[in-house]
Amino acid sequence: MFSSPADDITASGSGEWGSTVPDAPWPNGIVPGTNDSVDVEAPFVVTITTNATAGYVYGSGTITLAPDATLTLRGDEFGAQGAQSLSTLNATAPGSTVIYEGNAFWAKRTDYFHLIIRNLSTNQYDFFNGAIPGSGPVPMNIAGDLSVLGRIKVQQGADIFVGGDLIMGTNSSWDVSSFNLTVTSNTTMRGLLLDLDGASGSNYFGGNMLIGSDSIGWNISDVIQWGVGGSLTNDNLIVGRGYGSITFAGSGVITGKPIRIPTMTVSGSYLIGTTITLTTNTPTLTGTLIFDLANTNQLILQSYPTNPLTLYYDGNLNVINTGAVPTPGTTYKFFSATNYDGAFDLQTFPPLPVGLAWEDNLLTSGSITVSGSVATPPMITSTQYDRATRALTLVWTSSPAMTYSVIYSATLPGSFGTVLASGIPSGGAQTSTAVTLPAGDTGFVRVLQE
Repeated sequence: MFSSPADDITASGSGEWGSTVPDAPWPNGIVPGTNDSVDVEAPFVVTITTNATAGYVYGSGTITLAPDATLTLRGDEFGAQGAQSLSTLNATAPGSTVIYEGNAFWAKRTDYFHLIIRNLSTNQYDFFNGAIPGSGPVPMNIAGDLSVLGRIKVQQGADIFVGGDLIMGTNSSWDVSSFNLTVTSNTTMRGLLLDLDGASGSNYFGGNMLIGSDSIGWNISDVIQWGVGGSLTNDNLIVGRGYGSITFAGSGVITGKPIRIPTMTVSGSYLIGTTITLTTNTPTLTGTLIFDLANTNQLILQSYPTNPLTLYYDGNLNVINTGAVPTPGTTYKFFSATNYDGAFDLQTFPPLPVGLAWEDNLLTSGSITVSGSVATPPMITSTQYDRATRALTLVWTSSPAMTYSVIYSATLPGSFGTVLASGIPSGGAQTSTAVTLPAGDTGFVRVLQE
């Protein structure tokens, strides 16, 4: 809840906020209390070196935060609480933080290192960095983290750059509208992300992005450009309209609950860790798609009776396997569409046991199938030895289209380092051959599949 300012304190000089020296900066050296309003007029400069708390600040002067210092403004129920009515707020020193707990509208539109807008009221308040009476739009650069917590609606009226993490708390919302939002690091969305005016703009979330289970979701509009540079985890809802699209431009995993959006672009390298349904247009695949045989996720292009869409392959396809060894006859479906066209520049499939091969059905059914049969290890079923000639005739179980070797050791255990025969073609279910044993009365042989 808001706090009512107790006193209005006017700086009578320049100095450090916590100083008790008279007029440096406070009259009689009395430091403002946590609920006081503070007036700093030019040419005075008040510096915060540790932590300071007030109701709100205003005036034609300057408040400067030192590195790692924190200024908390608690606000009041009425009036220009916050810092918007302060002429200059220097809050970009490394590690410094400004926290607004009042009406978000009065948070000063300027650059920060860390910025926290926290609404402790049950009312909703707006933060707007566009044109207002007496001020034009203010592009903002937050070098570190930006947190928007509580019932706050951010209405973008100019570009916003976040060099660290963006954290959107429960009940918050962010309307990107016509401008550019750039987040260099990670984004946690527990509110609502959307575009209300349908005008062009570009938004890029450079790190990992989480749509929390307690969020409202992410609404993908059809003219705003949305980009993700890390992994995307959808624990709630991502929807879109028109030709709304997400561009996955970095590397990571697309995971969580199934995603249903108009279309998408993959220009980076991404593991498809959930099912993605595209409802309007074929995806643009110029990067690398990764599928894991251990999962059943698909990229689905939804068609309609009057508009049978075609899924066009491009870029690279990398299939990995973190699960069980594939068995003959198993089909793995990665893509689902009415029609398929195009081709991947490079296709990589995981290795298979000897005797099995991959059957590529991507252009017909969006799938690959394991064909062939697994060769069983050879087992010697009979032997016949001629001591006079040292000829040993062997018969063993075999698999078609295989070749075998016979190796020898004089002792057991021992090293089977002597090759008696190699390149022996399979005879079908059984194979027979004769080899000559080295001189001596004892020895052991093995049959190996080559």
